[in-house]
Amino acid sequence: MQQALFTLILAESKGIEHTLYPFSVMHSSWELRYGGRRSFEVFRDGLPEFSLSFIGRDLQKRAFQEQEVTKQGDLTTPTSPIMILRADIAPTSQILTILRRMAIDGAQSFIIRDKELIIGAYLMNEQEIAHLDLFAPTFEEVIARFPIESLPVTDIESARMMHQWDAMMMAPKGITESFSYFSKHLKEPLPGHVFALNVDNIAIGKQCEFAPGIVLDASKGPIIIESDVMIMAQSFVQGPCHIGKGSMLKAGAQLYAGTVLGPHCKIGGEVEQSIFHGYANKQHQGFIGHSYCGEWVNLGAMTTTSDLKNTYGTIDVTLRGKHIHTELQFLGALIGDHSKTAIGTCLKTGTIIGISSSIHDIGVFPPKEIPSFAWGASAEMSKKGGQYDLQRALQVADLVMNRRGKSMSPAQQEIFKKEFQLLSE
Repeated sequence: MQQALFTLILAESKGIEHTLYPFSVMHSSWELRYGGRRSFEVFRDGLPEFSLSFIGRDLQKRAFQEQEVTKQGDLTTPTSPIMILRADIAPTSQILTILRRMAIDGAQSFIIRDKELIIGAYLMNEQEIAHLDLFAPTFEEVIARFPIESLPVTDIESARMMHQWDAMMMAPKGITESFSYFSKHLKEPLPGHVFALNVDNIAIGKQCEFAPGIVLDASKGPIIIESDVMIMAQSFVQGPCHIGKGSMLKAGAQLYAGTVLGPHCKIGGEVEQSIFHGYANKQHQGFIGHSYCGEWVNLGAMTTTSDLKNTYGTIDVTLRGKHIHTELQFLGALIGDHSKTAIGTCLKTGTIIGISSSIHDIGVFPPKEIPSFAWGASAEMSKKGGQYDLQRALQVADLVMNRRGKSMSPAQQEIFKKEFQLLSE
């Protein structure tokens, strides 16, 4: 492995715990998926000249570090020059090219700006780096004491993933851009009994199982299938689509364009342009469209999202009590880690569900805003979280994770307790 020539620091933006809710409860913003890979993985793979470091909220960063084996740089002695960047910048191929060119060709330090917003800085000497507070929790606080006006400004165009629906909407682009990377590593031949359109646009990992009657349609975008994936009979996959390591498609599953499955997901029924972050189950019939499901989510049989209003109008959501106009015509549900739905659950357009909630006893549509640790689904039961016993929630989470050879880390347990306390105040 080549020695890093630069340090890239991904720093969370101020307020991300609200804008990226419910994903932000358990995760740092650099963990959001851009296509099939998490954002930091795209930066890591696309910029091998950089060592990677992270700045963000303490508990979420600790949870990330406890779960990940990614090598991280030491912020007490960062390799100069350094580039600090907002962690919510989408790692598009264009951005990666621009950042690499900036670093390699950079003859002096400069500020990186998109329109009027400062999104990063490239600093070449220790005197400049000393002005940064590298142990602050947000990008804004890191650069607060830096004499920005002393450096020239380089303007670029970027896209930001400030909300989970941004990642969902960028999924087709992210999958398509990642194909060149995955096609170099996933080179297994496609079995002859699988019907495929545009086979050159399909990448397959090792030890995958393909039953008869499968259709892989890569005519309008690539299909990436990582190792140890099982696809049962009569399944249909339309590209662009990414199926993560160890995932399973149940018989007759239908995955439409823009769908991302993280590692070890079990999926049945119909899914359209949605992200299952990892270790999530939707094993039965039902439609999930334009949604983002966190880790360890389990959706009961016939759970269905509405992702389009009858009026065809744009969809509003409520994040942590704040009303937001998404300006999107299609948006299903954002579901936090460890939440579960009962059989027959129907979710309205723009439904937000916090972490570790159990949606059951329905009878009617659950409310659009369901906080963490909710128990039930009626408006009265869900107007405030915390009905789910905390110790029982922790036990169930650990039980579910143990079935996949995982366990809750100390930081993840602390996040559960902090979120529960927040809702109890």
